[in-house]
Amino acid sequence: MKHDFIKSVYEDFSQLSGILMSAINSVKDIFYILEVIEDEYIYLFTNNAGKSHLIVEEDLVGKSIFDLLTPEKAHFLERYYEKCYKKNKIVTFSDEVEIDNQQRIYESVLTPVQFKEHFLIVTVVRDVTDYSKKITELKHSKDLLEKNDQRLLSLVEQNEDGIFMLDTDGYFLESNEATTNIIGYTPLELIGKNIVHFLPRNEISNITQHLISAIESENVKFETKIYHKNGDELSIELKFVPIYINDNVIGVYGIAKDISKEKLILEKLKKANNQLESFIKYNSDAIIIMNLEKKIEIVNQAFTNIFDYTDEEVLEQDNPTIPDWLKKDSDSLYDEAFKGNIVKDLHVKRQKKNGELLDISITLSPIFDEFGEVIAITNILRDITESKKNEVEINTIKSELELVWEYSTDGIFMIAHDGEIMKTNPAFNNMFLYDQCEKITLSDIYLNKQIMQTNEFLRHLREEKAFIQFETSRRRKDGSTIQVLATYRRVNKGKTLAIATYKDITNEKQLIHELSRNQMKYMKFLDASPIPLFIIDGEIITYLNKAAQHLIKVKKRSFIVGKPVKEILHPSERENGIFQTSSKSLPSIYKFMNLEDEIIYAETTTATIREKGKKSTIVMLRDVTTKLRSEQALRESEERFRIIAENSKSIVKIITPKGKVTYCSSSIEEILGIPLWMEMGKSIYSNIHEDDLLLLEDVLEKVRKLKTPIDIEIRHLHREGSALWLDSQFVPLFDESGEVEKIMVISDDISELKQKESKLKKMAFYDYLTGLPNRRLFEQQLQQAMVTSDKTGKHTTLFVLDGDKFKNINDTLGHDIGDKVIIEFANRLQYSLRSKDTISRIGGDEFTVVIPEINDLEEVKIIAERILKNIAETMYINGNEINITASIGIACYPSDTKDIDQLFKIADNNLYRSKDLGGNTYTMV
Repeated sequence: MKHDFIKSVYEDFSQLSGILMSAINSVKDIFYILEVIEDEYIYLFTNNAGKSHLIVEEDLVGKSIFDLLTPEKAHFLERYYEKCYKKNKIVTFSDEVEIDNQQRIYESVLTPVQFKEHFLIVTVVRDVTDYSKKITELKHSKDLLEKNDQRLLSLVEQNEDGIFMLDTDGYFLESNEATTNIIGYTPLELIGKNIVHFLPRNEISNITQHLISAIESENVKFETKIYHKNGDELSIELKFVPIYINDNVIGVYGIAKDISKEKLILEKLKKANNQLESFIKYNSDAIIIMNLEKKIEIVNQAFTNIFDYTDEEVLEQDNPTIPDWLKKDSDSLYDEAFKGNIVKDLHVKRQKKNGELLDISITLSPIFDEFGEVIAITNILRDITESKKNEVEINTIKSELELVWEYSTDGIFMIAHDGEIMKTNPAFNNMFLYDQCEKITLSDIYLNKQIMQTNEFLRHLREEKAFIQFETSRRRKDGSTIQVLATYRRVNKGKTLAIATYKDITNEKQLIHELSRNQMKYMKFLDASPIPLFIIDGEIITYLNKAAQHLIKVKKRSFIVGKPVKEILHPSERENGIFQTSSKSLPSIYKFMNLEDEIIYAETTTATIREKGKKSTIVMLRDVTTKLRSEQALRESEERFRIIAENSKSIVKIITPKGKVTYCSSSIEEILGIPLWMEMGKSIYSNIHEDDLLLLEDVLEKVRKLKTPIDIEIRHLHREGSALWLDSQFVPLFDESGEVEKIMVISDDISELKQKESKLKKMAFYDYLTGLPNRRLFEQQLQQAMVTSDKTGKHTTLFVLDGDKFKNINDTLGHDIGDKVIIEFANRLQYSLRSKDTISRIGGDEFTVVIPEINDLEEVKIIAERILKNIAETMYINGNEINITASIGIACYPSDTKDIDQLFKIADNNLYRSKDLGGNTYTMV
């Protein structure tokens, strides 16, 4: 009986299926039709792809899923068929199947269909393996891009060089922490400011030209000057690198390195070179420098003085001071020096231009190039003719000099090629607290930050510099640090690389620092004193400081120095004589006239001093003009203030800097219901809403520090407990020294205005029906997203969409149902998007969506398809089943356009293209 029934159903259905058979069989997707009979799911039809998937040859009509499939597979499908049947809604699910030893992913869509009295389920199965792989690959690509962004961010943030970004006009867009370390300004202080604001005037043209070169696609590297936040001028090595987006230069990266110290070192090296030249030129010993051909290249003035030869007579010539009978011996000495050895303190005979023989002490020193090759010889000749007569005395002196190693107060040591300290004198051991027998290396006495430079220093000493001297810090055995003047002289003999001398200058450095500091202090004290003062000798002004110069308004001090003091006194004071000239006087008030004929009242104090053996008078002034005038004005203004405050509708308070109320107007009773006697002496915080206490604390702190008025809107508590909005202005009142003595607070009730403002703001920017932003707020959000794209290089996408045939719903079901459909439409649109995407309703059933920070346009397609799918699901509203679809138009920034109006127009045109295609689709052309 059951099979007869099924067969009749099949005959009815075959009328329809015959029409569709040829079309359905040509589809690659798997297609089934099943009927629900007595809670069983019976096959009525499948296309050729479905038969291959089920691997059946016989007729499957009338068979259930449990007849054709394994129990495990049948139970799996039964759950989804039951959900589709009982909820009468479309069900979608995915399944992974192994075919020919390969894992394939199938997506199934179950659609309920009422056909006459039969309940059918139409099943479409699609192989989405390749699609899933593409999604996985896209996710992997996204992860890689995010990692690359993180690597780039790490490179910028962790770089020791300052790295910042400028736009094409030179305005700061971003900066790293190293930039702050170099110039003292934080990123917030830099962003939005032009780089020329931080440059000396004479560097602006230079950096502007380099910025233009970088924008024209050229890397540029140069040196410039820049101001530190503390006012210091720094030397900076700067590199500009153009930033490309879509082959367009949108700005430049700046890479900055502080070379101020290197510049200082270079200046010191130049100074040392000048000193060396001076040493040669003005040395009392004769100095000759000879080339490899033994020709003279340089002689100093002492050579001319000793031997009577001029420069022209000896340059490019053999040494004429060597007697013929000593030339052979001299050549052997030169040959020894050319081998790289120093010939030191030999006593030889040399002759003057007139033939007179002199006893000479000669030292020959080889001069090396950077490769260690001898390129010249230095001859230092000292006339010891007279000293030969006192040979015994000289030998005594020599013996004493040999004791220097043992008794020198300077630490002396020998260094091996590997940095080991081979031999030390007693002073070195005492200096560094090591025993004579202990094995020490340079690393033992270097600071931790210097140890990594040891090998480079040894190479430098071996290959580049035969003599090095500098001031540095060194570590002793107990960990303490001392300052030394270090001198290294290359020996390069046997195991010994060099001999070094350390002079302990710790105390000297501290003393020099203190003396320098005191000297600067005393030099600047007098002129930098804020107290106006001048010195008079008799009646003549001999000196005045900057404060006095400013007080009497004279442009140059020379205009007043040397003039009688009476010239700056008021005529009424001139007859009383000059100031008291006792050793110390009590303060007296005098009337002065500045050079603009203005009267100045100054409290003066005088004292007698001795300057260069002469007695003078120092006069110190304190300008009390403002004080005297303000005391009278204050008395008048206090009375006016009380009259105004007591008759004002505003609440007027006078508080201490810490907030204690010392005065309050009676209007507080009318506005806040607080009796006047309850407010006096209390803290201003006592009637402030608890959520605004921190705001008030911050405002009082700013008024005290910035000493400027601040206006805020803040909530106060009415005596009955309600909160009122008051517009309060905090005005600082100053004492004689310019410090904040009191604060006046003027407050007006704006509670009603705030309520209207909130309502108007809501109406101005949000849709009344959905609560979503309206067109006005939408344009602001889109503009902000485009600015972010300009900075990050990512895309911003604009969706314009509306419901297909929405008018039919209003016409057939009424506007109330239509409004609820719009609300549900907005909700489905909301949960179809990411958290950072924003929706706006711009009218009727038309919506816009701003989707920022898109890496790949494939993401846009996925979002659009998800929206269409969610919108198309049946809506159940007031017992009505409503089916509606959407059409979407898409435009991308900046690939489609860089203009906001043009972007909206492109998206709107694409919306109409989607409509022309029948709706329920999206278009992005």
